[in-house]
Amino acid sequence: MGCAFVCFRYCLVAGAVLLGISGGIVSIFASYFIYQLHEYAPLTPNHVCGSPATLLAMGIITCGIGWFAWQFLDFSNKGQVIIYAVALAIIVLVEAGVGIWALVRHEQIDTLSSTRHEEIFALAITDQKSTWDHMQSTLRCCGIDGPSDYRSMDAIPWSCCNTTSEEIDNGTGGICTAINKRGCQHVVLNRTRSILLHIFLLALCTVLLQISFIACTTCYVRIYKDKMEKRISQMTVRTSLQDTKETDTKNNLLTRQSKYLHHSDDP
Repeated sequence: MGCAFVCFRYCLVAGAVLLGISGGIVSIFASYFIYQLHEYAPLTPNHVCGSPATLLAMGIITCGIGWFAWQFLDFSNKGQVIIYAVALAIIVLVEAGVGIWALVRHEQIDTLSSTRHEEIFALAITDQKSTWDHMQSTLRCCGIDGPSDYRSMDAIPWSCCNTTSEEIDNGTGGICTAINKRGCQHVVLNRTRSILLHIFLLALCTVLLQISFIACTTCYVRIYKDKMEKRISQMTVRTSLQDTKETDTKNNLLTRQSKYLHHSDDP
């Protein structure tokens, strides 16, 4: 029992350190996912940053709890360990909800409505032109649904040109003869779905790790309880034996005193 108790105690200390590290890793990945979702904001669906933002907050809280446990919790107080396990259970519930949220949002993503299509493309050729140029050149796409979106303009932007193609005529002033045919909406939506799926997997891995740690904490509490019960039982037996010994000693003294008095009364 004593060996198992010590092993579980050291495992909990190591687990607290691992928990803090995992919280930091979750925060880093969640921040990167938020950056990716905002990188192509013009075509990114609304309300998709809630799940990674919540996961980022949970990662920071988990990192703080792990650091606090490593610095101040010695796992010798049963009450503190129970509070620690309850706090982790709450984080597990929240992160499980985040994973489900991301998975549901993954299935709800759809193409833009015609009204939004016009509003977004009007900004694509005015205020957000630099963002669109970056998006079109990086993702190798053109317009929202394709190059046909630019039919009302005099020319298609150079960012729609397929610069990897060998069809660019450098001898005539670098005229682009190969245009990216796919629209950016399709690429960004697929990218968003992929990010949401990765958020779900990250939340799932974190939840499994924390459930394992909570299971170890529960075993520790059970072993601690058995140890305390055994110690109380041993103290009760020891006290009982001591009382019995004291009673026997008193009885022996009384017997001796009685015999002494009896001999003193004889002529």
